[in-house]
Amino acid sequence: MRALSAAPALLAQAPPPVEVEFLTPPAPGGPLVVQAKAPPGTEWVVLFHRKAGEAEFETLTLVRGEDGLFTARAETVLPTGVPIQCYVASKGAAGVATLPAEAPAAFFTLNLPASTEPEPRAGEAAPPPPPKPHGPIYVDGSATDLVHRKVAAPNEPTLLAAGQVRLVLQKDEEGRQLAFGARLVYSNQPLPNQARWTVGDIQAVYAAGAHRLQAGDLMTQESEFTLGPGGRRGLDYTYSGQPTAAHLFALNTQRQAELTGLLWPVAGSEAYGGSLSRLWFDNTLRTKLVFLTGRDDLATAANLVTAFALPVREGSTGALVVDGRFLENRLAVSGEYARSLYTPDAKAGVAMESDQAWRLASQWTEGSFSAQAGYRAVGQAFGTVGVAFFTGDRRVLDGSVALNRPTWGLSATASDERTNPTGRVNLSQAWSQSQSLDARVVLNPTATWRVGLRAGRQEAEVVANPFIPFSNSERSGVVTGFDLMLPPQVVLSFNAQFDQLQSTGYTRTTGTSKALSLGGNLGLGTWGRLSPNLSWSRILSQPGDQQTTIANAFLNAQFSLIPGTLQLLLNGGGSRTVLATGVTLNASTAEGTLGLTLDPYLRNLARGSLGLKARYTRNPAFVGIVEDNRLFLLLNLSF
Repeated sequence: MRALSAAPALLAQAPPPVEVEFLTPPAPGGPLVVQAKAPPGTEWVVLFHRKAGEAEFETLTLVRGEDGLFTARAETVLPTGVPIQCYVASKGAAGVATLPAEAPAAFFTLNLPASTEPEPRAGEAAPPPPPKPHGPIYVDGSATDLVHRKVAAPNEPTLLAAGQVRLVLQKDEEGRQLAFGARLVYSNQPLPNQARWTVGDIQAVYAAGAHRLQAGDLMTQESEFTLGPGGRRGLDYTYSGQPTAAHLFALNTQRQAELTGLLWPVAGSEAYGGSLSRLWFDNTLRTKLVFLTGRDDLATAANLVTAFALPVREGSTGALVVDGRFLENRLAVSGEYARSLYTPDAKAGVAMESDQAWRLASQWTEGSFSAQAGYRAVGQAFGTVGVAFFTGDRRVLDGSVALNRPTWGLSATASDERTNPTGRVNLSQAWSQSQSLDARVVLNPTATWRVGLRAGRQEAEVVANPFIPFSNSERSGVVTGFDLMLPPQVVLSFNAQFDQLQSTGYTRTTGTSKALSLGGNLGLGTWGRLSPNLSWSRILSQPGDQQTTIANAFLNAQFSLIPGTLQLLLNGGGSRTVLATGVTLNASTAEGTLGLTLDPYLRNLARGSLGLKARYTRNPAFVGIVEDNRLFLLLNLSF
């Protein structure tokens, strides 16, 4: 990863090989630079961001450079001196992914250095200064009151109030750090089996040199086949020495309520283990041994309501993980071999079995050229309590190649996945293949043309119903589109997709689909922005000429009526669906929010807003309420 400046980097890493880096300004008022290193075949990367306390995220599109990195400079978008909440979304061969994976429920928080704002022009109000730093207690609250509804609903709650109190304590002294954090959450309309007051995000940390001890709610992971990424509660110790590092953990496998399992996992929801890693050959190669053992009883999860019998997974898993970067980082190699002694349901008396899983992947990057290939094979009896809903008995082969030049680019991907390749009796055996070829041409500094081909096939030897039309099928298609960027604030994207589906099973059904979409973001200077989104699709199934047509039109708009004080948010649109039976379904919604910023009235001690929101909805008759309108009062405060 190359640096654009001498600024300190805030690094967040998703499952390899995706990396996102935020480079903070070297001086107050400087630009925030966002970089993303994505695998070949990645179509786009977008940063979603908002000021702390705001409800809506705004977007910033990253642009692919000659070196293959996606980059964006946000000096004209992100404010300074206040916390920025953000997450990143990208689309690749496997679909759309977010970083963090739980986004938008989870996000990164950036604190950019405050800058000296220019003097306002004559007749223009000065923007309110950000709140003064404080702590260790932070309070956020919101209230929504339904003051009018056209169609009254019996026993409908009209007031929704929620809030949280966060406690953040930290002390740094002579290479040692002691920190504690917790969150108390309130809701007057809790979900079933939940209390109005809940405690969460409790974490205590003690660090000294290369040693770090954590207890409470943690984010931890080891490898794909052992302890997968995710939030867990328990005890965690890390030694980050060089060249040897170690990790020990005692974690809950299921989410626990209140203070349960805070320092040690509860019985039946426990995973114990650790890892030992070492760097070799001038830190170019890392080897890691991982082991964990435990029991995962879904019935121990907090707030779980089900009428079904729940399985109890139990077993032990060990793995050897190898990662390396060679030839001046042009070649990256990653591999893992794991074995397990595991039962998917100890409660039902299913005997433990031993099996293996392994994966191997490599990536080559040379200037604007990159290529990637990977293979993974998971045995039918392999499993781990460190990954929820782990699926065994599968084999996956995938690869991609890309060449990105300043004015054009080519990329191709292919994958082959098989489930139940061993042919276990009375179980579905499936085979899925997909291929894609994409080209990008920069017509001029503001316009880019994209075109791509898609192909795939799937087979299922045992299906629940052999007359399902496309359980065995072949598909092909073409996609094309244009991207228009008119600096500094106009981005438009047009996409068209045409697909054909041919059943190779019993029915010999043929299907075709067409889809068109237009979306973008149009800035209006300091006065606001418009974000339209139009789409149309038609699906035709033969024989019988069964045709379904869907059309959608939506608009998101934001207007600054009084800069820094009063703003208007508009959201709305409609959809029209014509079913194969000839029935037409129409639905529409419109929403407007008038928001008043309360920061100037809070004497720079807190942030807040007062709003009035109106909503109109119209739905098909079978939904129940055909037409309705509502009026809400909104209040948000953050201290």
